[in-house]
Amino acid sequence: MKKQPANRSQQPETGGRLGVRMHGVNLTLVSEHAPLLTYAAEHLAGMVGEPNANPDLLVRCQWGQGEWDPEANPFPADGALNVIGKRMLGRTDELIWLDTLRMKGLQLRFRRAPARWDFDVAYCFHPKKEKLDNLPEYEYKRYFSLMSFLVYYPVIWYLENFRGWTILHASALASRTGGIMIGGLGGVGKTTTCIALMQHPGIELVAENIIFTDGEFIYPCPEPIRLDGGSLALLGENPPGLIPMNFPEGLKDKSLFHLGSHAFGENVKPAALFLPQFSPQRYLTPLAPAIAAEKIVAMNRLTRELDDYGWYAAALEMHWPRPGQAAKRLALLQRLAQNARCYELGIDRTAGVAAVVEDILKTLV
Repeated sequence: MKKQPANRSQQPETGGRLGVRMHGVNLTLVSEHAPLLTYAAEHLAGMVGEPNANPDLLVRCQWGQGEWDPEANPFPADGALNVIGKRMLGRTDELIWLDTLRMKGLQLRFRRAPARWDFDVAYCFHPKKEKLDNLPEYEYKRYFSLMSFLVYYPVIWYLENFRGWTILHASALASRTGGIMIGGLGGVGKTTTCIALMQHPGIELVAENIIFTDGEFIYPCPEPIRLDGGSLALLGENPPGLIPMNFPEGLKDKSLFHLGSHAFGENVKPAALFLPQFSPQRYLTPLAPAIAAEKIVAMNRLTRELDDYGWYAAALEMHWPRPGQAAKRLALLQRLAQNARCYELGIDRTAGVAAVVEDILKTLV
């Protein structure tokens, strides 16, 4: 079947709208593609409400289908644009990114308005026919990925630049003695360790994947929690505090959940940071705060979604630089490490997860 050219017309502000609020930042999402907004409402759950009349961020999404030209500008031009690079056009108040090289079919426009920031996301859905034949609901995978560019990256960038926060790749739990952070790359047991700690009274999950910090406190990045079969087996049939997310089966290798309300609130004072790795021997080694901070920075860069965010933010910061911004990120992570006891955690698989929990809990006494 011959593919039709993508319909890439500018989305009017009269299209469907969704209000999103995360840590006091108001974002309005606009799109004519109703299924995308329906999905966004499910994905973003408790952050969704009525659109704010004066949002901090206005994000429009153009959803097209068909052939994609990564060199064509899908956004209306009302004047000459400078060629900033091979894939970028812009001028003082506008930046267009024709091909991010991160997600095929994705093109971005950033504009600075007097009282807000306007971000446009143009996406061309162009799966192979056999992919759709095997997975009729494949577009849900694209909806999931687009949430980063439509909501999370804009809000994270806003919080970093106008609130003075930054992010790190870590799970976090709240306890009576303070926040427990478990950082590290994928595959080192962060989620399993969190699930095991949740079985103890007085310990509740704050975030499973990404957290914010202002150096003094940690805050959740509210996103769907992804649990594999092993984690679900630890939790049992009805995971406490977790609400199943509606997502077509067979599209993800993990089950998705939303975090229910908990008693600790959104900001948690950090108590300890653990950087685990699997080892032939069990150990718990204190880390100097400066070393722990450097490790966190490296882990952020080695994590695909945070590296993608860094790539995204770099475009904005190149075009609209804020002096000292890069140094501030490191300073915040250094302050966080100074405000928490930091450890490298050696996990001996043969000792079982109970041994890991024991090592963590003894540092909180």
